[in-house]
Formats: sequence, C-alpha cells, structure tokens
Amino acid sequence: MQRVIRDPEASQDGLAALEGKVALIRQHFPPSVANLYAIPRQGSGGVLEWWSELTGQPLRYHELKPAEQQALLDKYRQRQESVTHLADALQARGQGNEALALRSLVGSPDLNNLYSLNGAPLVVRWGLAPRVAATPTPAPTAAPVPAPPRRLNLWPWLLGPLLLALLLGLLWWLWTSRAYWFGLFQRPEIVSYACQKDPQALPPEFAVVLDTSGSMNVNMDISKADEEWFMEIGQDLPEDNPRRQRLTSGLTRLDVAKQSFASMVGNLHGDIDMRLITFAGCDAQVDHGIFGQAQRPALVGGISALRARGGTPLASSLEEASSLVDGRERDAVIVMFIDGADGCEKDVCSVSKRIAREQPRLRVNVVNISDSDGSDCIADNTGGRVYAADNAEQVASMLREATEEVSQTASCK
Repeated sequence: MQRVIRDPEASQDGLAALEGKVALIRQHFPPSVANLYAIPRQGSGGVLEWWSELTGQPLRYHELKPAEQQALLDKYRQRQESVTHLADALQARGQGNEALALRSLVGSPDLNNLYSLNGAPLVVRWGLAPRVAATPTPAPTAAPVPAPPRRLNLWPWLLGPLLLALLLGLLWWLWTSRAYWFGLFQRPEIVSYACQKDPQALPPEFAVVLDTSGSMNVNMDISKADEEWFMEIGQDLPEDNPRRQRLTSGLTRLDVAKQSFASMVGNLHGDIDMRLITFAGCDAQVDHGIFGQAQRPALVGGISALRARGGTPLASSLEEASSLVDGRERDAVIVMFIDGADGCEKDVCSVSKRIAREQPRLRVNVVNISDSDGSDCIADNTGGRVYAADNAEQVASMLREATEEVSQTASCK
C-alpha cells in the first residue's frame, strides 16, 4: 500500500460515501478492476489522501509517451466496461442504489487525475466535484519594442551542411560498431530458479495466460478449414448439428490443457507462486489471483472447472499479465498457452515490443496448439521461447519445457 497524493484543497465531506463505493467495488471485482480507483483516507491534519495497493512509481498521464498514454486509456476503458456490466446486473437484481453508485464512477477520465503504476491505470480524486479554476487577471499590455536593424547572418546557411556531416558520421560509427551495441543491450539471461546458486536471490514472479476462447472447444485433430468454419459459423449452430458434434467430440483442446496444467502445477518449485489469467471475450480478462504452494490444489480444481467461450484477446491479456509482474528489478516469467493469433483487432507484436523495452527482465514463453504463427513475435520480442504441439503428449511435454525457469526439476548446466 502506498500513498499517491495528499489533497489539502479537497473537502472530506462525503468521505464515508466514497468509502462505501470502494467497498462495493472490492466486493464484486478482482484487484485488476478494483485497483483502478485510489482509496481515499483521512491523513494527518485532516487532509484527504489517496492511496493504492499497486506497486511502482506513480506517473501522471501527461508524463507518459503517446503510445503509453493510449495503452493506459485502453485499460481504463476495459475496467470501465466491467463496472458498467456489474451496474446493469445489480439493476436487474433490484439493487438500484448499488447500481446507481457504480454508474457514478463511469465516464471519461479527468486526465489530470489519471496515473500509471507499472502500466495499470489509477484514478485519484474520483467522486469529488471538479475544481473551478480562478479566472486569471489579464496582464497589462506592453508597449511595442522597435525591431533592431536586420543584419546578414550566414550561420543558418552553414549550420545545415555541418549538421548533415555530423549525422552521416554518427550513422557510419553506429553501423561499424553494431556488434558492440547488440552485446551491450542483449537481454539478461534468466536462470532457472532451481539452479540458482545465490541463496539471497528472489524467486521469479510467474504468471500463466490460459486461452479459454471458443476455439478451445474443438478437438485436437481438427483441420484448419474445419476450425475456420467452426469459428465463423459452427459455434453459433445448435449443439446437435452433425458437423459441430464431430468437431467438438472427443478430447478437446481445453481438456488437454486441463490435464497438462495439473501436471505442470505439481512440478512447480515450492517457492514459486503462480498467477492465472483467462479470457472473458474481447473486452475483459479474468485475473484469478496468485496461488502459493498451499493453494495449488485449489488452483488445479479451478482450472478443471473452466469453460471456453468468446474471442481471443492475446494482446490485452499480455498487457494485463505484464502489468501484474515486475520484470524490471526482479525476474518474471509469463507462459501463454494459446491456440492462435489475436482475434480482437489488436497488434500483439507491437504490444510485446513495448513490454520488452519497459520490462527487460520479463520473458514470455508461448505454447501454441494451432497452425497459426501470429503469436510467435511475443516470444521473439521478449527473449522467450515458442513451443508448438498438436497432440496431448506433445502438449504436456512442451508445457514442461515452457515452465523450465520455475520448475523444481529444471536441467541445470
């Protein structure tokens, strides 16, 4: 928990109402949504303070680069959609007051009150009346100053060729020394934790993104043509449609994933905590939380109960997972178990490039059980590895290799 700002000009009238909304949000949402709203508290001297459970250095929206601003606004809109859906659900249950309280939190962000903490959006001063800026007193009009007599200046004519020569020299030097720069900026290697010789080393943070899109309902032997038919037409047909029955009978992709994950979880190093993220259509992801060694039976049970439906938000889920690990001061590993490319009109390659720049100690390994190679760039950009599998035995083997960094049976050199 960290304090983001002190707000001495804000009134504490209505603080209880704000706290009630915080409690309502935290009752119904996972941390990924609840942490959108900073927590109001009464600080020393009666000053209103805004706190957050997110870690990292708070950065104002206006301090971010344009691409980072856009990514932050995308996440903000995703969180807002979740709040809107819950408000509609509460209204349908007859809980009108709660629905009204949640709807008061929905709207375009005040960019002056929007922060980024490790890429996650955070809103402060929410629920408060906007401040009215004082009208500035106009400055007195200064008397015009006569312009000095013009002189012939040759510097602009000489500066252009000089800068061009310097630029060409710099480009030549960078090209001839490219091998040096490649070695200097090469991503640091992540040693498997079981092979770590430093007793003070922290275990890497570990997260898994498990594809639960509708295409995971088909069997492992499906052809590319049949898969395209199923996604475009078949999944909307009645379950007794003969072609749909043929494609969804037997061992499905999700069945194989559940079996392989049960084995993988049992093989994790005892010090490793695992976070699980699944899909909920193109508009949201589900953060199931962090599971330590004692909670692994519950984790396996939760995975066995998963159902597949909706689209494939690879880029959004990668953004979500990366925002929940460090990857800067501490090693982090993400494993994405997927069956294709992003199906929600986002560029996962651009997202992974940005993550690679901002989190150099994060590796993303990809286990792909489809014919598509549209997700290979995730591993390529982050220094991870790509594994392909088309049957149950291969899936289990590839998943073991993809989790080598956090396994208790890692092969040490």
